[in-house]
Amino acid sequence: MFKEFAVDPNVIASSFETCRFFISQFGADKGRLISRFPKDWKRRAIEAADELPDGLKKERVVEYLSSLGKDWLTLVASNRIYPEPGNTWLSNAITAHSQKPFAAIICDRDDSKLGLINADTCDPREPLFSAKTTGKVDRTAYQLASAAAPVLQNCRKLRFADPYFNPGRPKWRNGLAAMLSCIPDPTKVDCEYHIYEREDSPATHELKRRLKDLGDVIPDGGQIRIIRWKQVEGGERLHRRYILSENAGLYYEGGLDIEEEAKQSTDIYLLNQEHHAERWNEYDLNATVYQLVTPVLEVDSQGRVNELDP
Repeated sequence: MFKEFAVDPNVIASSFETCRFFISQFGADKGRLISRFPKDWKRRAIEAADELPDGLKKERVVEYLSSLGKDWLTLVASNRIYPEPGNTWLSNAITAHSQKPFAAIICDRDDSKLGLINADTCDPREPLFSAKTTGKVDRTAYQLASAAAPVLQNCRKLRFADPYFNPGRPKWRNGLAAMLSCIPDPTKVDCEYHIYEREDSPATHELKRRLKDLGDVIPDGGQIRIIRWKQVEGGERLHRRYILSENAGLYYEGGLDIEEEAKQSTDIYLLNQEHHAERWNEYDLNATVYQLVTPVLEVDSQGRVNELDP
């Protein structure tokens, strides 16, 4: 779903028009993400902007670059070595691309064989730069998790939402295990799973028994809060399935469980910022779209289940 691009920090900061165009083309809702290549990419871009003539346009460029990644997922960790600090950025990007390809490299020249796109002539219709906001993936643990990997790898708050989640069945646990394995440090991520409380849902004591099985899939040090909701009479139906972070979101049409043997697929959609904010807020414990069921349950990597006051 997502494409990671290497973007020359000197090029994106070369003019107000260039900066504004590329900022508008990147983000979790666009399917394009900027690689932090190297780790201090943002600082380099802002320093490059300092070379622009003083004035409002320079201030706007610095403002654009400074805001990157603050509220919406746009910059992602590269997980690539910056080969030779003394070499030019482009030379290092080409070397890194040959070892672990980017979607493309945005720079000051064209060379499709090397994966280079000239920023001056870049167009969303350019094959190397094109991206999709919807797609179809197989309902395997790997595919479901891979579609959301940049979100899972770059979040501090995470909300899974699938009304039919059943921790007692492997098809749910295995899918969750693959998604949680994408998180670099589970001790730094506040994780929740939102489910639907129906008339035939297990009682709290039975759900606690089933949740113990999640100890086998939660990484060491990690915890997940299980939050149950009832439908408010005449209100919204709790039916949709999402992976939501504080700065990005994906809608899974077919659910977050896997169907390895059945060879099924699911459609996935990237949420824009407004849509994301609406759905994110619906799952806040103080929200009134649904009726919260207490207690909230928390399970850790040892399979210990605790009851929490909301």
